[in-house]
Amino acid sequence: METKNKILVFLVDDNEVFLKTLALSLNENFKSEIRIESFVTGEDCVIKIQQNPDIVPDMVILDYHLNTEYKNAMNGIDVLKKIKEINSKIIVVMLSSEDKLKIATESIASGAYEYVVKSETALIRIQNIFKNSMEKELSSKILKITMEIMEKYPELYKNIEEMQETIPYEKDLGITLKNLIEYYDSLEAMLNKSKSEQNQYA
Repeated sequence: METKNKILVFLVDDNEVFLKTLALSLNENFKSEIRIESFVTGEDCVIKIQQNPDIVPDMVILDYHLNTEYKNAMNGIDVLKKIKEINSKIIVVMLSSEDKLKIATESIASGAYEYVVKSETALIRIQNIFKNSMEKELSSKILKITMEIMEKYPELYKNIEEMQETIPYEKDLGITLKNLIEYYDSLEAMLNKSKSEQNQYA
């Protein structure tokens, strides 16, 4: 993740009304777990990623048509490919007002995680894709750091078992994600403390 307790999401759409609506929707459901940056052109998004290698977005939600308001702007596929060239691990969700198989296929083939049509259910779909993909990423990170603790600091495993018993899983979209973030941060802090102590006595 980009920083502790914050998931960084870039939104890219030349329709500023939709851009604000999408940001509001995500903020309402995920509150303090998310930090959003919005861009009206793909070029601005790409430049931000290129110039800030230490600040990597966890997800980019990207419109397919980016030359409606800005006629010479890169289209979504070009931006998607550029993002994947810079960092293939960034999750990109492609949006389009057109429900066309060709666009969906092109988006997925170019590296998009999902393709979402801008319909009445688009905001709900995006919320669920965001939640599921971030939970999957966090679970993978938790597994990796847990294995490292078990292999190198087995005396800490009892602490992990106790921590697991205190993690509630909720139906609320944001709460479960928040719990996972806090759990990961606790594991990371535990591991870093053990490494620091080990280095002191080395």
